[in-house]
Amino acid sequence: MKGSLRLKLIIGFCAVTIPMFIFLMYNNYYAMDVVRTQVGQSNKNLLSMYMNQIDSTFENIDNYLYTFIMKDSDLAIIGHSNLASNEAVIAKQRIWNKMNEDLTNLKNANMIFVYSIEQQDLLNTLFIGNSNESFLRFETVKSVLSEYIQDNEAEGFMDNRWRLIHKDGEIALIRLVQTQFNQVVGAWIDINNLMIPLNFLDLGNHGEALIVSDQGVPLTELSIDEMNKPNYRITLPNEEDLFSTLSMNINYLLVSAKSQYGDINLAVLIPESTLLQRLPYFQRLIFIIPLMGLVILVFYLIFLQNILLKPMKQLITGMRRIKQGEFETRLHNDKSREFIMINETFNDMVNQIQGLKINVYEEQIRTQQAELNHLQVQINPHFLLNSINIIYNLAELKKNDLIKKLSTHLANYFRFITRTNKSIVTVSQEMQHIESYLEIQQLRFPQHIHYKTCVEPGLEEVAILPLIIQPFVENAILHGFQMGDEAFCITVAVTRSKEKPDKLYEVLISDNGRGIEPDKLLELQQDTWQSDSVDNHLGVWNVRRRLKLRYGDSSQLQFEPGHPRGIVIRMVIPIDKGVENHV
Repeated sequence: MKGSLRLKLIIGFCAVTIPMFIFLMYNNYYAMDVVRTQVGQSNKNLLSMYMNQIDSTFENIDNYLYTFIMKDSDLAIIGHSNLASNEAVIAKQRIWNKMNEDLTNLKNANMIFVYSIEQQDLLNTLFIGNSNESFLRFETVKSVLSEYIQDNEAEGFMDNRWRLIHKDGEIALIRLVQTQFNQVVGAWIDINNLMIPLNFLDLGNHGEALIVSDQGVPLTELSIDEMNKPNYRITLPNEEDLFSTLSMNINYLLVSAKSQYGDINLAVLIPESTLLQRLPYFQRLIFIIPLMGLVILVFYLIFLQNILLKPMKQLITGMRRIKQGEFETRLHNDKSREFIMINETFNDMVNQIQGLKINVYEEQIRTQQAELNHLQVQINPHFLLNSINIIYNLAELKKNDLIKKLSTHLANYFRFITRTNKSIVTVSQEMQHIESYLEIQQLRFPQHIHYKTCVEPGLEEVAILPLIIQPFVENAILHGFQMGDEAFCITVAVTRSKEKPDKLYEVLISDNGRGIEPDKLLELQQDTWQSDSVDNHLGVWNVRRRLKLRYGDSSQLQFEPGHPRGIVIRMVIPIDKGVENHV
């Protein structure tokens, strides 16, 4: 599929749709991020405003406590006198009256008190709270407060901070100021008092407003069950961050503001679904776009499949079949005008190619057959001249018996020539012909020429080109034979190939003659001989050409030097037993 038109069309479609989808995704998330930022900033400003009001309350109470310590002389009286004395009782009554009167002017304060550390005596105002709970909680608040002051007496009360009390169901902020008379003056603020303005915030469904300690412990009751667990902690956003994200059953936006005077933080939890309630269209669109793109892509591919890809596939298939030689292939007409013209043109071209190929093939066969016949005929005058030369020499020597014998072998030889109007003969027939030729040469030089022929069993009926061995036997005698003390020996053997015994056989012609010069041997090995070559190598070229025409690259013709001298000629020929089919 690589590089196909289908792939390119899909890539082109994706190159258009994917960037658009990414842009819409980015635009949607950018819009969501802008909304989060705006909501976070708005709630951050609102919480900061509420926290500033609470801090202002803390500051006013702080100022009141310091002023109370400095101006109220009755604190010195109860600090130095016996509490049971009349003077101390009257001073305590004046202090109690003043604190109750001042309490109504202190916003968010539930109680003001004076605690004598040495005498462990708590003087406090009435507890301002829910009327039904005031009297029930009063004793609990006094107990928690007294116990807290006693437990933290050793640390001192000079840190100028509002302290968080979370004990026995009471959650409150207290401010403690120590006097020079070994007393502690302070104020008690119930945490729920600080939640009153936050309860009016519109945070949508599942939204929460709460007060959180610096350690992340929720200090107010929440409708989210998971956050009401005893060990639950909230990770507050950093001071430089507008908000953070809190994931539970739903995702929340957490915005907080820290108090400058106490260890508390105002926080709101805003559901992201509430934040993005004005972006439902974009949220739905972000999921619909990929589905729409997929549906469009499917219909787009089906459309292209019918009008473009299917006709092109048919055209490509037709071309492949033509390449494989199936010239009967034709293309059917298509619905598109352009493909109708292409198909008609293709069919016309195939008709022309088919006709042209048939004509060329027939002409090639005729040409090769004529050349093969011509090459085969070339053998006859070449050998005939040599045979006449032998008879002439025998006649000069007046060897009539040898002339008779030679004439018989010549008759057999020319009978084979005249009978060989076939393009193929058997190995046994060819070897009989070679033996007739060698017998003629042996009659000429009875003491100087010896020969040997052998055929591996099973190869007698194998097909071979006629007169394919004779030129090499001829050349061996003409160019390798010389009169001497040692007889000239020539061997012709037909054996199966060692590499492919079932497919190839070899014809080996070897002698112990003079051999051939190295440069001539190199030329023969390089297959450079032509019909007009010098040194009368017409027979070698003839054989090589006939092998190439008949067997192509499946045949081989090799020349090697003999050992210790002479030459070895090897012909590798494919095994073909269908001689009767080559008439």
